[in-house]
Order: sequence, then C-alpha cells, then structure tokens
Amino acid sequence: MEPLVELRNVSFGYNATQVIENVSLHLHHGQFAAIVGPSGAGKSSLLKLVLGSLRPTHGSIIIDGQRVDGQTAPRVAYVPQLETIDWNFPVTVEQVVFMGTRTPFRLVAVAHR
Repeated sequence: MEPLVELRNVSFGYNATQVIENVSLHLHHGQFAAIVGPSGAGKSSLLKLVLGSLRPTHGSIIIDGQRVDGQTAPRVAYVPQLETIDWNFPVTVEQVVFMGTRTPFRLVAVAHR
C-alpha cells in the first residue's frame, strides 16, 4: 500500500542555517504522528514544507501519490497555533478542523458529547 504522506531525505534551511536535514517519513492511512521538539527545531518549517508553502533544498515530499512541488496545493489541512484566542468565537475546535477538510468552505454542525 502506498503511503498517504511520504518525505524522502528532505532537507531545508534559511540562508546558511540548516534546520531540517535528511528527514524521511512514511504515514499510511489511519496512522498518526506527532512532531515534537524545542522552539526553533524546525517543526513549523516541516509542516510548511508538507503544505507546499516552502520548498525543500533537498529531497521530495509526496502526498497521496502527488509530489508537492509548490505549484499545486496538496490536499492537506492544518490548524495553526495562535497566541491570542477569541474564546467567544462560536465554533468548536472540531468544527474548525472540519472547515479545513471541506470544499467549498462550510461550517459543520457537531453534536456536543
């Protein structure tokens, strides 16, 4: 079975500072992964590479069989971490996640448990 997300020897840096070096990863349907590390370790840069917002200096990224090349948007959604949150915003985290998975954009009603 082909991986849903695949990184092959991905490297990336800002100017002369290498922040990601030779990262390889295979995630198949139903698998989960956590990206953990200290501030400045390259976690956000790695996610931006998968999203196609940044291009690796070396290696390749393949999402659902399609190479992420910066020209076509991969079918990936994420919810960024923010420092300020409007706690009165009238949706749940689950609803926000669903917003990123639907086209066209729509609000999904989710029953509270």
